[in-house]
Amino acid sequence: MGSEPLYLRVERDLASRISDGAWQPGDYLPSEQALQQRYQVSRTTIRKAVGDLVIDGLLEIDRGNGTRVTRGRDHQPDANIMSFSASMRAMGRRPGVRNTHACLCEAEAAEQASSEVVDSSRRLVHISRVHTADDDPVSASESWLPASAFAGVDVEGIAARESLYTELSALDVGITRVSDRYGIAEASQTEAALLDVAPGTPLLCVDRIGYTANNRPIETSRIVVRTDLYRPTITTRSR
Repeated sequence: MGSEPLYLRVERDLASRISDGAWQPGDYLPSEQALQQRYQVSRTTIRKAVGDLVIDGLLEIDRGNGTRVTRGRDHQPDANIMSFSASMRAMGRRPGVRNTHACLCEAEAAEQASSEVVDSSRRLVHISRVHTADDDPVSASESWLPASAFAGVDVEGIAARESLYTELSALDVGITRVSDRYGIAEASQTEAALLDVAPGTPLLCVDRIGYTANNRPIETSRIVVRTDLYRPTITTRSR
């Protein structure tokens, strides 16, 4: 436990307290300042722990009011945003990232970026990453986001962290809804090298647009996934 990241300790304790009924569905967590005092950690640590639990579906952000408990992991009014890190942890595997890179680019150079995001910003941040499970390459992603969201921020540092969505939430530009289009793509030479597969190997391809709570398109991304190692599950329910 001594080498375990602080945010994981906080995350697990919060999840345990919710499971034990310390906070009921609909209850609001204590303020960030109160949680900092409780766990004796920084604001950044609290935000990362809470952000992961938001992605996992245990918590939700109520803008202007705080963070409240949902009806639990089975609460899925819509299909949940696919969280690679949460899925890997649930499978007992260790998530990670490698081959991370981030740079500024002009909107015109972002050929694969959605026009919705490009139209909202003339300068974009391009982030590319390979997601791993127990050090095995599972998926590769490219994301484009408005550069204005990262003013004064170490973008390379954010790209190297486990969950991009958690980091965006800490910057107050959290993604609360996504529109995904699924398909099959053959691995290019570059993708094959990144994912340790043969060129031409069929991959699951996800074209995504991510929206903030005020319905602003802020992320466009392309994700390719090795289906021999990971098959994302989407659960939908009738209304």
